[in-house]
Amino acid sequence: MIRKELHLKEDIVKALEKEAKKQNRSLKNYLENLAIQQVKRLEVPSKEYTDMMDNLLDRFENKEIEFSSIEEVLNRNGISDSSS
Repeated sequence: MIRKELHLKEDIVKALEKEAKKQNRSLKNYLENLAIQQVKRLEVPSKEYTDMMDNLLDRFENKEIEFSSIEEVLNRNGISDSSS
C-alpha cells in the first residue's frame, strides 16, 4: 500500500464527508472507493468487456451462435441496401 496526502479546500472535504456519511462509509473508505471506481473506468478495455467478448468468441467457436449477413438484416427489417 502507498499512502498519499491530499490538500483539499474545506468545502470540498465537507461535501465528501457528507456523501461518505450517506453511504455509511468513513471519508477514507469513500475516497478509496472513488479512486477504485475511477481506475476501473479507465481500464481499456474493461475486464467486463473482455470477459463478455471472450464468452462471445467461445460461443461462436462452439457454433452456439450464428451471425446474419448485413443483407439478411436489411431484408428482415424492410430496409433496402442503397450501397448496391
